[in-house]
Amino acid sequence: MENSPEKFYREQRQQAEKEQKRLTRLVRLVALYRFTAFAAIFVLFWLLHRHLFWATAAAVASLAVLLLLVKWNAGLEKQLKRNLVLLQLIGDEQKALLFEYLHFPDGREFLDINHPFSYDLDLFGEGSLFQFLNRTATYSGGRLLAGWLLHPPLSGAEIRQRQEAVRELSGMPGWMLNFRTEGNLLRESAEEHRSLLAWTETPLKLKQVGWLRIAGWLLPLLTLLSAIPLLLGGSHLLLLFFVLVQWGFLFSFKKEIAGFYRIFGEKSKLIEKYLSLLKIIEESAFTSEMTGALRQKITRPEPAGVAVGKLLKWLARFEYRQNILVGLVLNSLFLWDLRCVFQLWKWHAQNREKLAGWLESVETMDALVSLANFSGNHPAFSFPEPGDDDFILEAVGMGHPLIRPEKRINNDFSVQGWSKVLIVTGANMAGKSTFLRTVGVNLLLARLGAPVCASAMKFTPVTLFTNMRTTDSLLKEESYFFAELKRLSGLLERLRSGEKLMVILDEMLKGTNSEDKLNGSRELVRQLVQTASVTIIATHDLKLADMEQQFPENVRNYCFEISLSGQQMVFDYQLKPGVTRTMNATWLMRKMGIIPSQTTP
Repeated sequence: MENSPEKFYREQRQQAEKEQKRLTRLVRLVALYRFTAFAAIFVLFWLLHRHLFWATAAAVASLAVLLLLVKWNAGLEKQLKRNLVLLQLIGDEQKALLFEYLHFPDGREFLDINHPFSYDLDLFGEGSLFQFLNRTATYSGGRLLAGWLLHPPLSGAEIRQRQEAVRELSGMPGWMLNFRTEGNLLRESAEEHRSLLAWTETPLKLKQVGWLRIAGWLLPLLTLLSAIPLLLGGSHLLLLFFVLVQWGFLFSFKKEIAGFYRIFGEKSKLIEKYLSLLKIIEESAFTSEMTGALRQKITRPEPAGVAVGKLLKWLARFEYRQNILVGLVLNSLFLWDLRCVFQLWKWHAQNREKLAGWLESVETMDALVSLANFSGNHPAFSFPEPGDDDFILEAVGMGHPLIRPEKRINNDFSVQGWSKVLIVTGANMAGKSTFLRTVGVNLLLARLGAPVCASAMKFTPVTLFTNMRTTDSLLKEESYFFAELKRLSGLLERLRSGEKLMVILDEMLKGTNSEDKLNGSRELVRQLVQTASVTIIATHDLKLADMEQQFPENVRNYCFEISLSGQQMVFDYQLKPGVTRTMNATWLMRKMGIIPSQTTP
């Protein structure tokens, strides 16, 4: 955003509130006009009833004005609804800039405690990274964004391509707000989206298509020609005959007509939503490779908006049957319902496979908009530089993106080369676990193609594996300790197969005694330094730091220090080389009265 995000949303809100007042006044005024036009139909007819021609003409003119006013009012109501959605989105973003984001969908349906890193890094659920990022306006866009978080790309080229698209869109805040507003006019359910996808996968059946193709134009033509004798003062029997023939056709296809009306009618609103999103993409001039490819996918050989627009026109024509009088005339003269059914069948046969691709383009753009909105809302964040050579993770001023800036403590961090283990010690609440998540979340954002919470960052795209919140399972009759062993066993199996991993471990082997835990942890470190991995281990066990002496080329010690002074405990949350000198468990227990402040001999 050229201006600050706060200023942008403030200006957008002012414009939307001004538009809201204008539309509200217009709707009230048009309501008055409608009442006047409706009353005029009867008043004018009564005043002019002695002159039947003029009375009828005045009534018809008043009716025509009334219909125009009804159409105008419908358009105003739609604009009003859109503006209300826009105001809601702006208000949500203003809250998000204050780190109030719990009103967004949290993606708890994607929670998976067995995933290599999502549960430990709080990717889903209340207060999660997904909730912080997600601004998707389509059901499938939200699922795609979740999929990107769970399986971010490892290719440097793909990451750079996505970065380029996110940069471009983040510089188009008005465009993104328009896209999101159109998408949020209708929130689709999972079932509605699955139904739409299934509709694109299965051809619709229609019997006697060949006969319908001929009858669709021949019968209406013969019916209109049969009216000529009647107009010339002759018999009406021929016209009546062809009208009955048309109704015979309609009766024989009544199941197909009802089925098509149900199938297409249920999807008309959702299709209309996607049409508006497709048009927004079509009418935009993108410069990045990824967004340009998405636009090209829906504009060649025929613009998707044109094709979907044709579908909506036939759906609107099919709706005429809802008016009994209009439906009676159209079906008697033009075989209307069957003509609509045939055209809808034809459209589906020609475009159903294309429609699936168009929907994919919309959902990809939808997910990109979430990443770009995140970038625009945090201009101080930077796009990291992916590398393709030996492992590197070098960050300047790195912090956790979900922590408010005034409370966030940033740290520089650097590690190069494989077969490295970084042991982080520190007292309780000193910042070890937050630092581990900071590294994991920023590496994940980097792989997504999004900006990271750092002044600068270089990284090698690498698969993440974490073990921070192992849970027991009563259902599987697994203890906490056994569950952790299974997870660590799976980690080593992957590393021994030659896979390269970034590993984050928080207090290993928590479910066993101290001596056994230390011995097991030491052995695990010995295994890790023999693999193509980079591991960060947070621990309270200071003896584990002795591993640096055994493997000086592979193991490095870091710590978070605190200072205890009387009744005060001071945290600086700054990562430092070396081993911590201060622990605080006993101090905290005394302060809270769990154990006496002084012990007697």
